[in-house]
Amino acid sequence: MSKLRLPLHYAIIKHFEDGRPDCAEGVIRSLESDYAGYKLLALKDVEETLATAKENGVLEEADFQLDGAGRLRILYRISDFGKDMVRRYIG
Repeated sequence: MSKLRLPLHYAIIKHFEDGRPDCAEGVIRSLESDYAGYKLLALKDVEETLATAKENGVLEEADFQLDGAGRLRILYRISDFGKDMVRRYIG
């Protein structure tokens, strides 16, 4: 029997539930074993999901860095509002 999975966007938000900041690459590494077949588990799409969650107040920017290739890497963490949303609606 296959394991029941949350919708990918919910799993991305739940990834931050522990309070630790992370970037899109870290989210992908964390979720790839359970969501490897999902086309939306790609850097561009995960970055878009994180930015949308930030605009909706669920996540907030925690830090930013430049990676080895000089690309901007934004680290996010869950906001208090996001913690409440996870508790109420995602579980």
